[in-house]
Amino acid sequence: MRTVHVGAALLLSVALLTSCSPSESSGGEQAADSEERAGKPTAVTTISLPLDPYQVSDSDFGKASRALAVLTDQCMEQQGFDYEAPEQQSASATPTGHERRYGITDLGAARKYGYHLGGAPTPQQQPRESKRYERALAGTGKPRGSSGEFDDGCTGEAHKELEAGIDMEAVDLPQWYKRDSFQRSMRDSRVTTAFREWSGCMAGKGHRFSSPLDPPGSRKVMGRKVTAYERSVAVADIECKGRTGLVVTWRDVESALQKATVTSRAKELEKARTETAKLVRRADKILASEDG
Repeated sequence: MRTVHVGAALLLSVALLTSCSPSESSGGEQAADSEERAGKPTAVTTISLPLDPYQVSDSDFGKASRALAVLTDQCMEQQGFDYEAPEQQSASATPTGHERRYGITDLGAARKYGYHLGGAPTPQQQPRESKRYERALAGTGKPRGSSGEFDDGCTGEAHKELEAGIDMEAVDLPQWYKRDSFQRSMRDSRVTTAFREWSGCMAGKGHRFSSPLDPPGSRKVMGRKVTAYERSVAVADIECKGRTGLVVTWRDVESALQKATVTSRAKELEKARTETAKLVRRADKILASEDG
């Protein structure tokens, strides 16, 4: 079985860790609850979920990514190449907490950017590198003799050094549990009822969608550039979420599912937390040696 790479696995993340306690709502959450239940559109950006403390945080993911870049650079330099890590998105272009787990919720951003991420950089065409460079970086992907290892180039070597002795399947496990709870929550009758109410509200505004996850997937709504129509749909989306209480309902249902998982999978989740701590310490050590 091939090594699970932290860079690939963690980018599947639907949501990142927040600083809130898993058993309590923050003041921001309580305010969002009361406003949404009163029918007011509100930005719900402070949601916490019970599985959050077991998952790699956004800051720790950044450390792991930077450590991988350092290790890749060292490997490429040994082969005579000048490696430059891909530019990461700025914090303003990256959803935080569970900001978009249940669709968009930030009315101010919707009025300006629609469903697009504000501050996201325009994709730049990367210069073509030589075949030797690409092979050194990514390898051939083919098995190396009878060792059972694959030639994944410097990228693979960086992952192996960062992840050596760490159970990456355990590190990734909370994210898989979170994906499961998200999928199951959408089949809960309380959530499907909220979807129908939201859909009816949207229809009343001239927009026909079954789910709040549908508009960004519509080519008519979201293209390469933000349009006035996209902004109007996004604003209507959030207003209807506020009037129907959809986000609070959905969060409450998923939170209950995750609490059950935390209880039934306590041993596995504690291992996930232990292995994640090992990964972060390894990344810290790599970054410290580079700075020193």
